Amino acid sequence: MITAEHLTKRYGEKTAVDDLSFSVRPGVVTGFLGPNGAGKSTTMRMLVSLDHPTGGRITIDGKRYRDLADPLRHVGVMLDAREVHPGRSAYHHLLAVARTHGFSARRGEHVLETVGLGSVSHKRAGSFSLGMSQRLGIATALLGDPQVLVLDEPVNGLDPDGVL
Repeated sequence: MITAEHLTKRYGEKTAVDDLSFSVRPGVVTGFLGPNGAGKSTTMRMLVSLDHPTGGRITIDGKRYRDLADPLRHVGVMLDAREVHPGRSAYHHLLAVARTHGFSARRGEHVLETVGLGSVSHKRAGSFSLGMSQRLGIATALLGDPQVLVLDEPVNGLDPDGVL
């Protein structure tokens, strides 16, 4: 269960998130809808402890993300698909994440196949189209076989096969 209680985030005088409360039950797909600048990405960043709330709190199963014992096994995250070293191949990107978190190299190969990047797994990520970068971001989020996925604009740049 994801729970936000009176979540607020200010950057100086600008309020990005203002007293937001919600809960997401397990097994429920939930989307944030709103115009650019509405606080959707900021809320997701606070969920995974990349930004700290000015007020309120946000938890996953009652714990802050940073307090989870093995966060990548609980929460898979893709906030910006282009956050991959451009000189590293898709395979080596996932291998580095896998080794850092105690996952097998085979798991990386499996998720690359799952998202349709198996045939280009040894291409440099810097040469990927937006859609291919999205697929790699989703593969990274899936690597720990998490219970929760947090995906910011997950279908951005994907063709119909990628969306499926």
